[in-house]
Amino acid sequence: MGMAASQARYLGITARKINVEYEGQQVNQQRTALANESAGLFRRLLSLNSPTPPTQSEYYTDVYQYSDAATSDGKVTISSITPNEGTDPQTYTVITKYNEDVPQYNVSSNQSVYVNSTSSGNKIYLSNGNNYDLSNSITDLPQYMLDEFNKNPNLTYQNETTDQYYMFTNASNGSTYYINATKTGFDPTTAGSQNVDLLNVMTVEQETTKTINNATVGTSSSGLYNSISWTDEQGYQYNYNLSVAQEYDEQGYNDAMEQYNVDKANYEKEVADINAKTEELQETDRTLELRLKQLDTEQEALQTELDSVKKVIDTNVDNVFKTFQ
Repeated sequence: MGMAASQARYLGITARKINVEYEGQQVNQQRTALANESAGLFRRLLSLNSPTPPTQSEYYTDVYQYSDAATSDGKVTISSITPNEGTDPQTYTVITKYNEDVPQYNVSSNQSVYVNSTSSGNKIYLSNGNNYDLSNSITDLPQYMLDEFNKNPNLTYQNETTDQYYMFTNASNGSTYYINATKTGFDPTTAGSQNVDLLNVMTVEQETTKTINNATVGTSSSGLYNSISWTDEQGYQYNYNLSVAQEYDEQGYNDAMEQYNVDKANYEKEVADINAKTEELQETDRTLELRLKQLDTEQEALQTELDSVKKVIDTNVDNVFKTFQ
């Protein structure tokens, strides 16, 4: 290789070596940026607050109660006791809540029923295939029930307390049905299909609130309320002993659990997004690391070739100058 060719080759290798070093620096800068971004994701992961599920014990509160057989479950719960200002002796406004059985009425007109008359008693079959035992005839239905019966505009008659009625009960849901035999001609002793009007009475439990404006409340030596009394508008006196019970806020717990499930899903999605982004950064870093190794290998090869060319140049210089010695 001639002197000029060797020098040209040397310059070319040197230029390529500089380019490789520059690209290596760029790769290192990219890896540094990835490391910073990955550290940011890790700090973001550490800052996440893992949601905690609610515990049922948090939704039990102490309440005052008293017994009352007039309610469906035999108890009344006091929601609040507020002193009335300027009263002597002191009176209180008390808000109570209790469950009561409320009748619901429904009238079905011109319903086809099937009667099966047997020696063991009469049965009535409805279109749903269920059968029920018919009662003996009754004539003492209260007027308020008949008023509900008569509200149906499809009736061609008016029910009266002197009419003869039959009833049957669906034990599975507590519904009681009434048939006016006097006005419809219903005959429980005649087997076969008959068209009748049915009054369906179903009892539904519902929560009721009541405000007592002039209650007197007794207090025990420990500071707890232990009795309540008041007089209604008709002058009737009510007196009850109070007891402390725990009330469970099921709706509050269910709402909190639903919110926890939402927060948990959001948290898990956030963690999954961070992990996916971190994996993406790690994959990019592995690619850059591989490229850096390739540059290191190329750098070593260029250095070896550069050393070899330099030896050739040095030899050429020695030969040229030795010629003139």
